[in-house]
Amino acid sequence: MGAAANGQSLLQADQSITPADTSVTTAPAHPLSAASLPALLVKPDSVYINPEVLPHFVGGDKAFMAYLSKSIRYPQRALQQRVSGKVFVNFILDATGKVQDAHVVSGPGSGLNDEALRLVWLMPPWEPGRVNGQPVRVSCTVPISFTIER
Repeated sequence: MGAAANGQSLLQADQSITPADTSVTTAPAHPLSAASLPALLVKPDSVYINPEVLPHFVGGDKAFMAYLSKSIRYPQRALQQRVSGKVFVNFILDATGKVQDAHVVSGPGSGLNDEALRLVWLMPPWEPGRVNGQPVRVSCTVPISFTIER
């Protein structure tokens, strides 16, 4: 039995523009420094898919692989039917690095999808993604591979 995983992220931003957003002010009443302006753009409820700093499993890829190898329970039904394959699980990592809203995007079934989802829900917290130095919510997709050793 082997397991493999890989994280993926991209930015999702509020793209709506109203006429008020297009106005130009030449002399603001309270000038903002360039350093303070980006901090205002981080919205705590936003879900990013490409933050400046990507979230990562504490300890890196080796630690993630060790977690999967230690925790995986190959489903009996999949073993009997000799089913192997890759399950893609999407989830939101909150600003503390905890999993939220996990669901299977695709997978071979036969119990493998449920096992991959179980592994994701039980993961320890990750180091969260960051925008302007602030931890943010990030959408992630990890592939978890199931292989029957011969």
